[in-house]
Amino acid sequence: MISFFFLVSRIAVDHPAVASPALQAAIIDLDGTMVDTLGDFVVVLQHTLADLGCHAIEIARVDRAFIELTVGKGTEDLLRRSLAHAWGLPDDDAEVAAHVPQAWTHYQAHYTRLNGQHSAVYPGVVEGLKQLADQGVPLACLTNKPTAFAEQLLAAKGLRGYFQHVFGGDAFERKKPDPLPLLKTCEALGTPPASTVMVGDSSNDAQAARAAGCPVVLVRYGYNHGHPIDAVPALAHLDRLDQLDWSALNAQVQAHSSASSTGGAV
Repeated sequence: MISFFFLVSRIAVDHPAVASPALQAAIIDLDGTMVDTLGDFVVVLQHTLADLGCHAIEIARVDRAFIELTVGKGTEDLLRRSLAHAWGLPDDDAEVAAHVPQAWTHYQAHYTRLNGQHSAVYPGVVEGLKQLADQGVPLACLTNKPTAFAEQLLAAKGLRGYFQHVFGGDAFERKKPDPLPLLKTCEALGTPPASTVMVGDSSNDAQAARAAGCPVVLVRYGYNHGHPIDAVPALAHLDRLDQLDWSALNAQVQAHSSASSTGGAV
C-alpha cells in the first residue's frame, strides 16, 4: 500500500509550486510623499486660529517650520498641538483640548474651501505612479488626512485615477503608526501584507509598516518630524518617486524571504 507521505512527495515533484512575485501591490502615503501640502496647512490653520480669536502674534507662531515638524499624525493631533503652540501651553493642556472641537469645525470649512490651492505635487510623482500603473501594480493611497480631504486633493492634482482605493485617517478605528490601517488596506487590495509595499516619508509610515508586516520604501523629501529619514530602516530611500524600481524591489524582497526561511542573514 502506498503511503500518504509518498503520495504527498510525488505530488510535490509532479506539480511544483509556481513562484509568485514577492510584491503584488503598493500603498502610498499622501502628504509629504506625493504632495507638498505645507502651504495648505499654514493658510488653513491661520484662518482657523483667527476664527478662534487668536492674536496675530499667536497665529504667527504656527508657521511652516512648526507645521513641518508637527504634521503627520492626524488632524486632531495637528489642531491640538497648533493651539498649544500658539497659546504657549503644553500639548496636553485641558484648555487646549476643550477648544479642539470648535477648532475642527472652522478647520474643516477652511480646508474644504482651500484644499490644494497652496500645495504642489512633488517632482517625479506623476512619472512614478505612471510607471507602477504601466506595470499593472495595484495602488492604494493611505493617509492620516481625513478621507474626504484626501479624495478632494488627489482629484485636484490629477492623481486620483491611479488608485483603486483611498483611505484617510477617519476610515478605520485607528491611524498610522498603528498597523490597523495598513492591514485593512491590504484586505481591500486583496494582497498579503508581506507582498504589499508601503511607500511613505516618515518614521510614522515605517513603524506602521513594520507592525503590519509590510516592506517599506521611504522618500527623502517629505516630513519626518525634523529627523533624517535615512536613519529609518527601509528597503530603499528615494530622492524621487520615479526612482522606485519595482523589479529590483521584488528581487530584494525575494532574497530577504529566502534568507529568512533558511536562517541566513540579510
